[in-house]
Amino acid sequence: MKRFIAVVVSLVLWSVIGNAQEFEARLNNNEIKIGEQTFIEFECRFSAAESEIMMPALKDTITKFVEIIEVSDIDTTFDEDDISFKIFLQRVTITSWDSGLHVIPPFKVKIGDQTYESEALLLTVNTIQIEAEQDIKDIKTVLEVPFSLWDWILARKWIIAGIFGAIVLLIILILIYKKYSNRPTREEDTFVPKEAADLLANRKLQELEDNKVWQKGNVKEYHSKLSFIVREYIENRFELRALEQTTDEIILLLGGVPEIDKVLKAKLNQLLLLADMAKFAKQQPIAVENEEVLKTAYSFIKKTKLIVVEQEQGSENSETNA
Repeated sequence: MKRFIAVVVSLVLWSVIGNAQEFEARLNNNEIKIGEQTFIEFECRFSAAESEIMMPALKDTITKFVEIIEVSDIDTTFDEDDISFKIFLQRVTITSWDSGLHVIPPFKVKIGDQTYESEALLLTVNTIQIEAEQDIKDIKTVLEVPFSLWDWILARKWIIAGIFGAIVLLIILILIYKKYSNRPTREEDTFVPKEAADLLANRKLQELEDNKVWQKGNVKEYHSKLSFIVREYIENRFELRALEQTTDEIILLLGGVPEIDKVLKAKLNQLLLLADMAKFAKQQPIAVENEEVLKTAYSFIKKTKLIVVEQEQGSENSETNA
């Protein structure tokens, strides 16, 4: 008996729920003119416990006389009287280009296992009334478009670009003119003769000697400076790149210089080798060697310096007259 009552109650509940679920399609305006638009509104009320709802599948047209313009998204709300029910709202914008009375067939929606169907709708499409006896009207005048600065610029873009380019070019020319017109008159370059190689070397050797570098314990610095002075003198005097050459390369290059004999070359080689050992091998030359290499440098410069012979004008005239 209890089992029978439970079955009856379940059937009643399902019946109530089934009756509460509804689907309706409403036509906003059932009479339009050709080309005008109206819309169909779908309203589907169903139990919130339902998880499978299938709204009507719509394409480009409903019938061959009724076209779909736009389908809105589904708007979901709860029933204000009973929040256990949800409501789906959807709007379909339609139009028609054929006059007459057009039947819009029922739409179907599936809620769970049940399928619900709306009622058919009627859409009246009227033609535009033309009065045959009415006089022909003139064509409407051309509408004036509001002024647009951007459109004006685009219509004259090449002219504006040319004017702008000309202005920029003019400014550049003016700046160039001002730069060179205000430029002070250049005075003639004064030629300053280069200091003779032997004078420069002797002056630096004297400074090195006066500073007493090796006497202060800076033996490596002393030989480095001495080697640089001698190499610089060779480069200035004989136009050899002595500052970039090794000791062996310098001695080899000086082999063809007639002013340098074998003895002088041997002493120069000894000076440069001792400097290399002091700089790179960290050898500490004794005091006698430090003094001797300085004397060698003075002697080398003295024996190889460039001697310019200046003839007196009187002797030149006498030789010419002779």
